[in-house]
Amino acid sequence: MRPIIGITCSRLVGGNWGVYSPGYFMDYTYDAYSRAILTCGGAPIIVPVAQDESSLACIVERLDGLVLTGGPDVHPRFYNEQPLSALGELDADLDVTELAITRKAIEADLPVLAICRGIQLLNVCFGGTLYQDISEQVEGSFNHIQKADKGTVTHTVRLEEGTLLHRLLGVETLWVNGRHHQALKDVAAALKVAAQSPDGIIESVEHPGRRFVLGVQWHPEGTWEKDPHSRRLFSAFVSAAQDSTDRLGV
Repeated sequence: MRPIIGITCSRLVGGNWGVYSPGYFMDYTYDAYSRAILTCGGAPIIVPVAQDESSLACIVERLDGLVLTGGPDVHPRFYNEQPLSALGELDADLDVTELAITRKAIEADLPVLAICRGIQLLNVCFGGTLYQDISEQVEGSFNHIQKADKGTVTHTVRLEEGTLLHRLLGVETLWVNGRHHQALKDVAAALKVAAQSPDGIIESVEHPGRRFVLGVQWHPEGTWEKDPHSRRLFSAFVSAAQDSTDRLGV
């Protein structure tokens, strides 16, 4: 039986597409996430933004794993800061939905793979903070919002020995495809840093107290078809989710 993997969505305002009237929203996510999960043995389903606490609880009961995807900036009110000038697009309803489902998934000890915005949301969920804009707030940082497509690696990260990420990938240095202007600032106490870029930006965190809670700042969904390390991340995540299914005897 394939483990059921929930994948979170972002939203577009329908009027911006010239198809729907302004005020309508369109949930979406890139199919690279679903294809990676499907190829690695999971059954992907999309979790829309329009949820409440009770519906999210029902969804989590039926999931074996959760992917937190890329998307807009996390609203700074969720980590008690005022907005800076370089803050980008926001969607507070998306923040509320993802924070809620993440808390419920962690409580249920579901495997969680958090990607790009997802790692930032994960950190905020546990009480951490963010750099609202790397170039504005981190002196000496290089360009983390490269114009290259997601299939192109752009910089290296150094993996911390003894971490889940290091055990999974078995390398000290990894080329990744970063495309983000925000990053983790104060890492939540529950999380452990698993990788950093040469300029000191945190590129991966994990939760040592859970079976599989791993966040990466780069986009393995853009490289998994050709890059064995990216594919290994998805395979390990789906395997952890399969363990959830097996324990329940499904």
